[in-house]
Amino acid sequence: MGQGWYGAIGKLAIAALLIGAVLIWRAEAWLHVDVPLEHADVIVVLGGESGQRVIGAAELYHQGVAPKVFVTGSGDGGLIVRRLGMAGVPDAACESQSRSTYENAVLTKKALEASHPRSVMLVTSWFHSRRALAVFRDVWPEVAFGVHPVYAGATFTARFRIYEMGYIFSEYVKTLWYMVRYGIA
Repeated sequence: MGQGWYGAIGKLAIAALLIGAVLIWRAEAWLHVDVPLEHADVIVVLGGESGQRVIGAAELYHQGVAPKVFVTGSGDGGLIVRRLGMAGVPDAACESQSRSTYENAVLTKKALEASHPRSVMLVTSWFHSRRALAVFRDVWPEVAFGVHPVYAGATFTARFRIYEMGYIFSEYVKTLWYMVRYGIA
């Protein structure tokens, strides 16, 4: 490799770092949505993180936002249901077959559509909120969806820890994939 290649690689690396820094810096503005609902027919907790999402769902339940809680996602769905029970949320139902946000929406619709909900409050991580809301609205357009994003901490600086950077980059990639694969923006 000649010196021209090293210079080009260096410039690409610097550009990638700058783009990455902007994506991280603007992550909350681009990935975060908060769509409150005063009342919903059911709270749907998306699996993939069983701590803050459980707390967010339990708080909404105890505030009277919805009379029922449903958990969607393979892996930690059973754990989320148990933790919801410990938080005073009785009889949370669960589907544990879905492995993606799209499957969460499809299988949640299949499980809940017989009860004809008109409104659903989604609970998920802040960096997942935009895509989750878009997917559920696309799969189940006749239902009004709200989304309650949850955070690792009480403020943006406290919740914006280094471990979330991987999730943030992953969310950008997944959002682009969903645009291409499902036409969901």
